[in-house]
Amino acid sequence: MDFLREDLLMKQSVFETEIFSHSLSLKNAGVRISCDRLALPKIEWLLPSGELLWASDDADSFRRLHFLSLRSSGLFKNPEEGISLLEHLAPVFLLYPQMRFKVQALSGELPLLDGSAYPWYEAVRSLAGIPQELAFYDVPLRERLEFENGFWEISPSETLEVEYSISHSAFSDSAYCAIYDAEDLVKIFPARTFIFEEDLAKAQAAGLLSGVDAHSGLLLSERNGEACALVGAPFRQKNEPAMHKILDLIGDLSLPLPFLPKLKIRIHNGGHIAHRKLLERLLDYAFGNSSQVE
Repeated sequence: MDFLREDLLMKQSVFETEIFSHSLSLKNAGVRISCDRLALPKIEWLLPSGELLWASDDADSFRRLHFLSLRSSGLFKNPEEGISLLEHLAPVFLLYPQMRFKVQALSGELPLLDGSAYPWYEAVRSLAGIPQELAFYDVPLRERLEFENGFWEISPSETLEVEYSISHSAFSDSAYCAIYDAEDLVKIFPARTFIFEEDLAKAQAAGLLSGVDAHSGLLLSERNGEACALVGAPFRQKNEPAMHKILDLIGDLSLPLPFLPKLKIRIHNGGHIAHRKLLERLLDYAFGNSSQVE
């Protein structure tokens, strides 16, 4: 019987899971993820209706989408049809550039889970197995963009390097990473999203963030120029707030397809809108090199 069971498992190629948790605005958000290990590589993102939002092998389907300014971590066909909170799941697919996934949102926002990418990694790995070699594309750009209270600048590199710094009143934090392989990427996944207590109070007074709870990430308080975690202590890693900003950046840049740019990125006080501006500069290179990625 054991041999028969093993033979049946070997013949199975499609695996599926459903994941539910609170999100930023919802008490119960859900998503269905399926993986076909034998099909041609592709990632399809579907609306709750089952309609395709975009696919990684179709540049036009991605270019037609909109980022809404108030929900800049999401992608939308129009103000009523879209998905938010993609940036923690998208980087996990970087570990499987040669596999086919279908992601159907069961609500307008994806689950927040613990505010990091690590639970997503555990879920996807249970479907797809051992991570594969990462795929990269060349970007021959040297540019700088300044925006309110911050900037980003990029230059070519042999891999993806990110220097990310943030400041909040008297508090500041910074982190650096260089992504060469799956292990380098997975090290970033545990870093959780964060918010300062005064910002949370303002958001909730405005009727926002109604879905968050004590397990949503890090609630920080600024004391003597340092961030003290009121909820979520201790930090999972040094400079966890800045490391999470790196995770957000990588998630935003990998939305179109599961490949990484060969760039050195320096960014200060960035956010999803700044990341989007950078992504817009990379799309031609991402899709233009997608058939010749390394």
